[in-house]
Amino acid sequence: MKKRIFTVLIALITVLTLCFTLAGCDKSGSIKKAFEDEGYTVKTIDTNNETAKLLLSSFTEEQIEKIDEYEIILCVGEGVIGAVATSGIVIKFPSEGEIKNFLTVEDADGNKDTKLYDSAKENGSINGNCLYLGAPKGLGIFKNA
Repeated sequence: MKKRIFTVLIALITVLTLCFTLAGCDKSGSIKKAFEDEGYTVKTIDTNNETAKLLLSSFTEEQIEKIDEYEIILCVGEGVIGAVATSGIVIKFPSEGEIKNFLTVEDADGNKDTKLYDSAKENGSINGNCLYLGAPKGLGIFKNA
């Protein structure tokens, strides 16, 4: 009897731990809310959006096609400079590991180069499973979400 109760208790603790762990991985909800709280207009877009095209212009065609598989969140702030200068996009990946895979490039010798990932991690462009690209003002909101 004690063994059965102990087994059920361990199973319950394991399930609860997994639920909290998996629910805590996705930062997109808190990021969206943080931008909305700062007066930004937040909406989901695809890579055909004009602002997204500008902000994703440094990526290869192959990377842009890959990005289209993920949720892309456009955050547009108000300002006299224009929408693009106050905008940012958040790319929601399934996990931070996917971001690392996406930003890791292979050189001619087959060596993996993680400079882009390391730089993004260092400057705060990665928050949980989300990657931020865009205006510096939005980066502060993104980091603190």
